[in-house]
Amino acid sequence: MRTGIFFDTFLQGGGAEKIIEVLAEELNADIITSGFNENLYNERIKDKVKVIGNSFYGINNRLGFFETAFRFYFNRKEFDYDFYIFGGIFSIFAAKGNTPNCWFCFSPNRTLYDLKEKRIGESGVIGKAILQAYTNTLKPIDQKIVKKDIERIITISKNSVGRVKKFYGLDSKIIYPPIETEKYRFREFGEYYFTANRLVPEKRVDLIARAFTRMPEKKLVIAGYGAEEKKIKKIIQGCKNIEFVDRISEKELIEHYSRCLATIYMPVDEDFGMIPLEGNASGKPCIAVNEGGCKETILQGKTGFLVEPKEEEIIKTVKGLNAKKVEEMKSACINWAKKFDKKYYLEKWKKEIKEAVKEKK
Repeated sequence: MRTGIFFDTFLQGGGAEKIIEVLAEELNADIITSGFNENLYNERIKDKVKVIGNSFYGINNRLGFFETAFRFYFNRKEFDYDFYIFGGIFSIFAAKGNTPNCWFCFSPNRTLYDLKEKRIGESGVIGKAILQAYTNTLKPIDQKIVKKDIERIITISKNSVGRVKKFYGLDSKIIYPPIETEKYRFREFGEYYFTANRLVPEKRVDLIARAFTRMPEKKLVIAGYGAEEKKIKKIIQGCKNIEFVDRISEKELIEHYSRCLATIYMPVDEDFGMIPLEGNASGKPCIAVNEGGCKETILQGKTGFLVEPKEEEIIKTVKGLNAKKVEEMKSACINWAKKFDKKYYLEKWKKEIKEAVKEKK
C-alpha cells in the first residue's frame, strides 16, 4: 500500500517529528512537507521526504504558517496514494479530494483556540496585528476542513481528545506516541537535573531556571533553542549550578537521560509530552507539571512527581529527592516506558489504516 504522510515542517527537531519519523519508516511511507532541515534528522527518513517549499519562515513565522497552509492546498492534487495521513495543523489543507484519509492530530491549532489570547497578549503592536489577521483568516477555514474533508481523527492523548471534542464537536481515537525504548539506557544517577525543550513561553523553561537560581547546591542542565534563549540566559547568568547546552543531537539527548538524576518538564497544558517517558526509559523519574498530558504519562510517586507550576513546588520536590529515592523508582520507570513502546504504536496504526481502507471499498 502506498501511503503519504503530510506534515507541516521538519525544521525544529521536536517530539512531533519523532512520532512521524517512526511511522513513516515502518509504513515505508513518503513524507510530504514544506520544510526539511537535513542536519536535524537521521538517515532513515531523508530518502522518503518530498519538500514542497516555503519562502517566509526565515522572515516571519506567521507568514510562514500561511504559506505552508496554502502550499499544501495548491499542491494537493499532485499526490496519489492509497492512504493519506495528515500530521500537524497545516497539512490538513491538502485533505480535500485525497481519500481515504486520517488526521493525526497532536492538538488542534492552539493559536486559534486555547492559547489565542495568551499569544496575542505576548506580542508587540505589529505582532498583534499579524496574529489577529492570522486567527481571523484561518479559524473558519480550519473548522471547514476538519468537519468536511477529514474522514477520521487520531489523537495522542485523552487531553487531545478533549480538545478535538471541545473545538470541533467531533470524536477521535487515541494512539499514544511511540517511545523507542531500545534506544535508551541507564548509566548512572548523576548529580544534575535535566530539561530539554523548545525555548518558547508555553514550555515554562524560565520557571525551571528561576527555581534553580534559588538552589545553588542543586545542578541543572538546560537543553533547548528558540525565542526565549536570551531570556533564559539572562535568568541563569552568574549561576554556576546551571548549564545551558543549546540545541543538542539525539545522541547527546540520550546520553543526558542516561546520566542525569531526574528530568524536569513544566509545559502549559501539554498535549502529551515525550520527555518524561524518554527519561523513564533510561530509569529516571520526572518532576512534571500537574497539567495536560503529563497526568497521563506520570505515575505519581512511582515514575515521577506531578507538581503545580510554581517555583516553591519545584524547589520542594527537588530538595526531597536523592539518589536512594530515585534508585527505588528505576525499575518502575523502565517498565512504565515499555507500555508506550513503538511496537504498540505501530500495531494500532496498521489496524486503523486497514479499517479505513476497507470502509472506502
